[in-house]
Amino acid sequence: MQKAVLTRNTLAAALAIACTAPTAFATEINNFVSIYGFINGQIESVEAKGGATPYERRGRISDGNSRIGFTGNVEVNSDIKGIWQIEGGLNNFEQAGTNDNGQTATLESRNTFVGLQSEKFGRFVIGNSDSVYRSLVGSGSALGGNMGMTVHGVDVFNNTSAQLTGNQDSIFSRGESRMKNSAHYLSPELFGFQAGASYGFDEARASRSDRSRYSLALKYQYEGLAIGVAYDRQNNTGIDSTMLQRGYGVILNAQEGLSTSYAKAVISYTLPTKTTVGFGYERSSLGNSQFINPSVGSIYTGNRDKTLKQDAVILTLAQDYGDASFLFGYGKLNGLKGINSFAEDDFQSKQLSLAATYKLNKFLTPYIYLTRINNNAQASTNLGQSSLRSNNLGTSTAFFAPGNSPRAIGVGLLARF
Repeated sequence: MQKAVLTRNTLAAALAIACTAPTAFATEINNFVSIYGFINGQIESVEAKGGATPYERRGRISDGNSRIGFTGNVEVNSDIKGIWQIEGGLNNFEQAGTNDNGQTATLESRNTFVGLQSEKFGRFVIGNSDSVYRSLVGSGSALGGNMGMTVHGVDVFNNTSAQLTGNQDSIFSRGESRMKNSAHYLSPELFGFQAGASYGFDEARASRSDRSRYSLALKYQYEGLAIGVAYDRQNNTGIDSTMLQRGYGVILNAQEGLSTSYAKAVISYTLPTKTTVGFGYERSSLGNSQFINPSVGSIYTGNRDKTLKQDAVILTLAQDYGDASFLFGYGKLNGLKGINSFAEDDFQSKQLSLAATYKLNKFLTPYIYLTRINNNAQASTNLGQSSLRSNNLGTSTAFFAPGNSPRAIGVGLLARF
């Protein structure tokens, strides 16, 4: 049999077929390769006020986590297959691919891996991939994944500026990550249960400390019910106390001898009335080294390591009427327990999001949305996608001033292929 060659003309033809084929989102290029993805664009008005450097109201075009991917498999025997995937972000297409931190996306910037899959033994992959804290018990569709609002999950606003979850700067599920230099295992599903584990190696050791990271997750699914618990831990990582004192807010980076971990429980249930309810609870345990000032009882100074706790909750509702969906979401990030030199409630955030979508067909979904975040003085919760930067725009040190409260209202169009 003649070997198929993936040329520019082949790719162009595949893209054309992908946009018109009525039977599937993933389009087969040849017997071994499929192409998939979506473009998600938004026209919106955004602003953020309250902090030291407000972000004045302005209009903009925003990207909703657009992507393109190639995936395939090679049969080893009747049970085992070799699997692979290359996925790249089409993020920030409105800025020619460059975000406000001056970073550009590459073809392998998203989930890119190779591995083996078996119905008996499960799936094992290595590469650059979502941890099971995100992929198995995440905030996207059916608890895990990120399907661009195609399926209701705990966060029904996934891949819009109204998103409440999935980033370090989000209200909820802040332990989600995409791990480089990583290995991941997913068990077969048994009586509705499925487990997973992820491990990310710290090959660089830039801080001379091992910042390896691991995640564990367990999910149960039965018809319209999905329940999940997950845990994530990163070694030698904690709050940068110097940056905190300088007014940058809570920034996590290399901190020798500390650790940062997250634990969460989520549930999603779809009723016969086509109403989907999602709820989640997450506890963050953030390592922190705090400077001890001299006191009446002691003239000595030094650093004391401790762990600061911060809880978060989320509640979402989605109601389907035919091809239309109406969405509601509320999340709260509580104060930072155990912090010195600040009030605990200074780190509190709240977010309210509303949206409506309408499926023109299986490929095109227009939608409207609004979201409002209220940040207390030291909180820097940001928009879920196309987050705002109020200082040092265009550089790797760009950041969002604590105390600023983002707001966004917009319309979007999601085009799948």
